[in-house]
Amino acid sequence: MFSSNSGPRLAAILALLLAGCASEAPPLPSDTTSVDRSRDLTLDDFTPQAQAMSCDDIGAERRQIADTMQTTNAAVDANRTRNQIAVGFVSFGGLVAAPALLASESNDAEKDQLTKLYERRDTLIKLATLKHCPTLPSS
Repeated sequence: MFSSNSGPRLAAILALLLAGCASEAPPLPSDTTSVDRSRDLTLDDFTPQAQAMSCDDIGAERRQIADTMQTTNAAVDANRTRNQIAVGFVSFGGLVAAPALLASESNDAEKDQLTKLYERRDTLIKLATLKHCPTLPSS
């Protein structure tokens, strides 16, 4: 099936495939929240707009972010179910493979939005902690 010298070629191809998948991780921000943090968080770590926010402003934006995250996650979940059904058609019938795969959708925009919402929520949590704002009730 394979010649005796196909092993090194196969290994080289696999190494190239794996190298193509590898990507550099972004640098981590400085640790300002753990017990053994490298430095304390200060208001200077926030934008001037964030520094000017009151506890009420922070709480209102956090509630708005939570609502948006819930709606966006629901859209991603609904699309996931539809995509799983499309992949099921591919598994059971090769003839419907192309149309079923074309019927699947990615949620790249929603996932990018969720990433930004999580980042903003984390910023607001840090800001609220630094400003000694009351804890929001969990919903």
